[in-house]
Amino acid sequence: MSSRTQLINWLNDAYAMEQALEETLERHVKDVEGDPEVHARIQRHIEETRGQAEVVKGCVESLGGKVSGSKNAFANMFGSLQGMANKPAKDTMVKNALADYAVEHFEIACYKALIEASRSLGEEAIAGKLTIILREEEAMARFLEEKLPRTVRSSLAAAEHDG
Repeated sequence: MSSRTQLINWLNDAYAMEQALEETLERHVKDVEGDPEVHARIQRHIEETRGQAEVVKGCVESLGGKVSGSKNAFANMFGSLQGMANKPAKDTMVKNALADYAVEHFEIACYKALIEASRSLGEEAIAGKLTIILREEEAMARFLEEKLPRTVRSSLAAAEHDG
């Protein structure tokens, strides 16, 4: 396998990841309808995620590759399962916040690796596009980190009230 083919494969993985995350975020945004600030930020990140998927798809195609349909189907299935797994719990908001925070950091690591691979292959235009995505992921991770303490306190207060 050539290094260019490896980059295409990794970009396909990133595309599948973004597809899965869009569905997960769609589920999570419904859970935060009572918090207008968090709801608006997750809604914005859903739009960013859709755009990121399109950018990554364009990167794959610019390298002469095709977006993998099988990875996309798997990613959508994963997104559905992750969203359903958190539904029944009373502490859904905390579990969603933890999962979203972890996922953002996974994405940050993925995009840093993709940027390095792109630069190593002389694909500066791709690296530039991926750097924009990286900055969006970092901003979302910061937002989630800032909101986590309040989410935890709210969940504890609700548990105390219920119990």
